[in-house]
Amino acid sequence: MSTARRPVPARRLILLAAAAAPAVLFSGCGLPAATQQGTSVIVIAASATSNEPEPVLGPPDVGLLRRNAASASDATAYIVDPGTGQPAVVPLTPRRPDGQVQYAQPQRNEMISQNIDRVQRILGREAATGPFDLLAEIAAAARVTAVPGTLIVVSSGLSTAGGFDLRQVGWAASPRSVAARLRRRGMLPSLTGWHVIFSGLGDTAGAQPALPLPLRTLLTSYWMAICRATQAASCAVDEITRPEPPPRSRRPVPVVPVPRVVSVRGPRGWSGKSLPDDEFFAFGSARLVPGASRTLRPLAARARAGHLLVAITGYASPDGGSASYNAGLSLRRAQAVRARLIALGVAPRQIVQVRGLGTAGTSPAACYRRGHLDEAICGRLRRVVILLSPAR
Repeated sequence: MSTARRPVPARRLILLAAAAAPAVLFSGCGLPAATQQGTSVIVIAASATSNEPEPVLGPPDVGLLRRNAASASDATAYIVDPGTGQPAVVPLTPRRPDGQVQYAQPQRNEMISQNIDRVQRILGREAATGPFDLLAEIAAAARVTAVPGTLIVVSSGLSTAGGFDLRQVGWAASPRSVAARLRRRGMLPSLTGWHVIFSGLGDTAGAQPALPLPLRTLLTSYWMAICRATQAASCAVDEITRPEPPPRSRRPVPVVPVPRVVSVRGPRGWSGKSLPDDEFFAFGSARLVPGASRTLRPLAARARAGHLLVAITGYASPDGGSASYNAGLSLRRAQAVRARLIALGVAPRQIVQVRGLGTAGTSPAACYRRGHLDEAICGRLRRVVILLSPAR
């Protein structure tokens, strides 16, 4: 429900003058064909820090293990220890006590399930004992076998050591430029022939603040650009809602700052800011609160000075209200922002689009964390996107 004032903190109205940096994303059922077919070698690397949930394989990854176990005569999973870089080896192909492949049912399916459960148990025991250098962990994972296969990286992606330290890179860099710089400095592993799947990007725990939606998108763009620069055969993200058990690691790792005001960049010259929404709308209201002009004025000035075209889109969160109610409220909020921009001097002809999409593109479970409604997550989904573009 697109609301903004309850006796709980942190709603956000995201004012974007840019679509977030593009990323190549795949859901679990939309992985590249090569990854869907699978290989006999699957390597699983989890960063497992104190600022991340305990690593858990999502349903798409479990399905990948099951398909490999059922189709290959020598399918094997390697679970890499984040501290030592050494793997635990789990055969996935079901075998009888004499070493022959088990083909008879139902024993075959039962044995495959047992093998996958063993992988999950080993993965769930992982706990980081050193710095969070995800590039180094990926490089170590690619060395555990001479035969390229599928690499599943279970990590928040918020690396705080090594070549890709997000505290140094920040949230305003170009993903392509970051990847190119790492490659020039010789800091990227070679993943030629590997199919790479990132699982859990942006999932946080412990002292690490949650990421707002634009930063999650940018983080994915960073890792997709890095992955492609390693010459991997394919790069994908399994964007799913997963269980989030507490971390096992007790070794403190640095926190990546999450700014309240986020600069964002997009394609074809789009750029702008992501701003908190608690300055704009009261609960269930499309009326701008006093002081909203203070935030909108710089965007209006930029549009006026550059004679920029403006597009405004309202979004809602799925935690309450019907789809039609959320769509209507998000549209009224976008219209309220349009009216205020005009009052601040933006010519009506410059505002070329105003729409409300409600909860379009948002999973009904998006507001839930560990099975409970998380108001902070819902607050980040309630937003108005303002896009600025030179008139063409």
